[in-house]
Amino acid sequence: MPFTRITGSYVTHPLDAPERTADWEDFILTCNPDGSRTAMTLSRFPGNSIVRQVMQTVEADFTPRDGFARLYADGRYAGSVVRQVTGGEVTSVVLGPDGAPIDVSAFPFEAAREVLGYHPTAAEGWKLMKLDRSVPGVQTIELLTTSLTWNGGTMGHGRKVEMPVEYLGEEDMHVPAGTFACHRFLWRTGDIDGDLDIWVTRKDALMVRMNGYAKGHAYVLARCEETVFPDTNEFGDY
Repeated sequence: MPFTRITGSYVTHPLDAPERTADWEDFILTCNPDGSRTAMTLSRFPGNSIVRQVMQTVEADFTPRDGFARLYADGRYAGSVVRQVTGGEVTSVVLGPDGAPIDVSAFPFEAAREVLGYHPTAAEGWKLMKLDRSVPGVQTIELLTTSLTWNGGTMGHGRKVEMPVEYLGEEDMHVPAGTFACHRFLWRTGDIDGDLDIWVTRKDALMVRMNGYAKGHAYVLARCEETVFPDTNEFGDY
């Protein structure tokens, strides 16, 4: 099957000052030969207070498969987590920053309903793909996050949270990277991060724009380039 690679980047800016941009995240998103998708991301908070490196894979229907996240907070390595979904559970492996013994835990996981969170922007829309877009009004997503803080500033097995999300329909979104046909969602995270207005592409659920009203910041797709590699040998048979 063909293999598709999307590369790009995001900027962030205050909602009331779109001219004050800062680099936010670089990513590579692939649509793999088996139909699964993998997102590789490097996120950087302004001032380098948090630097996060993530690789995560979902099945063709956006069911989580596995993931790896490494965190640096306040200039120090804060640990890593590795996860894999097998059957009705997710195995979580935490690698501490201080050489402590590896911490392994397993949690019940209902793949038809639950999603995994690692905090990158590019794949934020993947969490919303289990919602039924034919149903009006508020639905609930069940998320196993890696962090106990709103900004993902800690690393561990995380916790399960349930949050309401409303699907607002299809809408074109204009950003520096171009114009994209999107699904729009309103994610009510409560005390975690307030209301998030989210636009994601219809095909790969790539985040195009997110407005965070509680913190007063937008996260915007600034660059996006897609390459399709055919399933033929570029050098011929030899």
